[in-house]
Amino acid sequence: MKVVLANNLGFCKGVEKALEKADKVCAEVGGKRRIYFYGEIVHNTLVTDAFTKRGAVMIKSPQEIDEPGIVIIRAHGVSDEERREIIDKGNEIVDCTCPVVLKGQRLVRESMLPVIVIGYKGHSEVNSLEGSTEKEVRVVSSISDLDNVSPGKYRGVVQTTFSNPLLNKIIEKGDEKGIEIELVNTICKASVVRRKCVENLSKSVDAIVVVGSKGSANTRELVETAQRMGTPSYLVENINSIPTEVFSYNIIGLTAGASTPCSQYLKVMERLERI
Repeated sequence: MKVVLANNLGFCKGVEKALEKADKVCAEVGGKRRIYFYGEIVHNTLVTDAFTKRGAVMIKSPQEIDEPGIVIIRAHGVSDEERREIIDKGNEIVDCTCPVVLKGQRLVRESMLPVIVIGYKGHSEVNSLEGSTEKEVRVVSSISDLDNVSPGKYRGVVQTTFSNPLLNKIIEKGDEKGIEIELVNTICKASVVRRKCVENLSKSVDAIVVVGSKGSANTRELVETAQRMGTPSYLVENINSIPTEVFSYNIIGLTAGASTPCSQYLKVMERLERI
């Protein structure tokens, strides 16, 4: 089997910086103080497990902090209220929030218009954007969600890993319904580049394998990008989760989500190349 790597894959700059910062804290503190990770620093089980093995404690709310320590904020950010609660409990914050997410939070916080966040409901980044202001924020994940939005003028902020085609459809439908969205497109440029690479790769391979965690929105979007191109695509977390049918293809295109370590996708590549 021939395996063709995408030109751009794996860690984006934001993830690299977040992990470098978190790694530095773990190395320097080394058991001297309690280290908490507020949610998964990135959506990848291997990455999370590696920090847990070094003694870090994963938490989902400030109430889980049993003694003051260092709280590392995930790349997807946290709400203003969560940040205040963490500080009020006597903790030091190490902020690993992606710069693009911080920009989105600032846009929500400073907007003079009502805000629509276009993103996947329940995603940690969307929650952090929604929680960046005390004003009401409407979250739109699909065209049907516009049925709950009154006509008028809104500031639109987009989740960094949201689907471009779906975003365009939402804006178009909003216009039809009298919902004028002044859009600030904060979709991550690295995500856009990776999707374009998948589109190009799909033209010359039999199928696409995307390596990453199922909980990663940008990883799932790569799978969907290949599917929109009409190319069979598979989300694979490790060599043990490669579907049997993948081995029937002659040429496989391989890419990886922005939170996928190089070691993870190279192991999958090596396994496929042995066929």
